[in-house]
Amino acid sequence: MRLDHVSYVTSHDQLADTVQRLGSRLGSTFVDGGVHPRFGTRNFTLALQNGHYIEVVCPLDHPASDASPFGKAVSKRAAEGGGWLTWVVSVDDVSKVR
Repeated sequence: MRLDHVSYVTSHDQLADTVQRLGSRLGSTFVDGGVHPRFGTRNFTLALQNGHYIEVVCPLDHPASDASPFGKAVSKRAAEGGGWLTWVVSVDDVSKVR
């Protein structure tokens, strides 16, 4: 098990400003990760060393943002003003940790 990425939430209307602000502070540029219909979210990512990355994610006005657990968590955090949401791990074989 290893760290994959960390997620920072913002509102849809603050997405561009948040990506710019964090990118400027970190001295790098985020890449548009696109829309994720399964979750009702959109993200931008910033690659770090060893395959790790920072994700800036926002909820969309989409049914999945109220239906999927991740979409709900992102929507709730955005409604609270945004900020760090979670860290995500990756594993070689998910069946071993289920």
